Amino acid sequence: MNPQSGLPRWSGADAWAMRMRLIEGEADPVVRNALITSAYDDLSRETATLLGDIDANWLTFGKWASFTAGRFIRGEGAPVRWGAGKVAEGNVAIIADIAPQFVRFLELADAGSDEELSALVASDELLGRNATTLEAFASYAEALSIDNDLDDPASAQAMLRGNLLVAHHEQSLADDFVDDAMPLGGLFGVITTRFVTLEIPEGSLDLSHPVPLPRYLHGEQWPRALSEISDARLNALVRSYGHEWATTDGSAATTWEVFDERMGYIAQFFRAYQRDPSLRMPVAAAS
Repeated sequence: MNPQSGLPRWSGADAWAMRMRLIEGEADPVVRNALITSAYDDLSRETATLLGDIDANWLTFGKWASFTAGRFIRGEGAPVRWGAGKVAEGNVAIIADIAPQFVRFLELADAGSDEELSALVASDELLGRNATTLEAFASYAEALSIDNDLDDPASAQAMLRGNLLVAHHEQSLADDFVDDAMPLGGLFGVITTRFVTLEIPEGSLDLSHPVPLPRYLHGEQWPRALSEISDARLNALVRSYGHEWATTDGSAATTWEVFDERMGYIAQFFRAYQRDPSLRMPVAAAS
C-alpha cells in the first residue's frame, strides 16, 4: 500500500483487533459509542490511504451515523429515549461485523499489489463469508484499479457501488434493532421517523424529507462524476429498493423501519455527498 501524502499510515491488523476488543468490552453505552465513532473515523482515514479521499468510503459515512446514534443513546434529539438501548446494541453489532472486514481488506492490500487485490479479495475466506460484502470489496478493488480522477465517473461509481453494498449488508443486520427501537410500527414508525435525523458537518438532515441539495455543490444535486449513473449494476441495485436514480423526490424515508425506504434514502444520500470534503472532518470538530 502506498499511503497518500498527508494521510495516516495503516496501523495493522493486531492494533485493530485490540481496539475492537476494547470496544466490545466497554459496558457503558455512551463511552462505547464514543469509542465506536472514533474507530470509524480512524479506520475511514486508513482506508483512504488505499482508496483515496476524493470519494468517501462507507466508513466515512458510518462515523457520522455513529455520531448521530450517540445523541439518541444519550437521550438527546427525541422527546423520550425511544429504543436507546437497541440503538446502542445495533451500533456495536455493526462495527463488530464490518470493521474486521475493512481491516482484512487493508491487510490484503498490504500483501499484494493493486493489480493483485481483486484476486486476493475474491479468494479470501473472511470476505467470502457474505456475498454482498464480498461484492462490495470487489467493487472497492475495482475502484482502485481505475485512476481516481476528480471527474472520473468509473471510479466514483465503483466507490458508490461498494458503499451501497456495504450499507445494504449493514442495514440488513440492523433490521432487528430498528424494529425493536420502533416496536409498534405503523403510525408509530411514521411518527418516530419525524425525529430521525443524520448529523453531518453541514447540519442536521431530516430523513423523512428528500435528500437535499448538498451545500458543497452550490445548487447542484450530485457531484459531476456522479451526475449520470451508467453502471448497470448500480442501476439494478437501486431499482431493487423500488427507487430510481433520476430524482431525489422519492427519497424521503417516511417510515425508517422499512428496509427499502432506508436504502432508497441512503442511496441518494451517498450519491449526493460522496465527494463532500467536509465529511472528512474529525467528528470531535463537529461536537
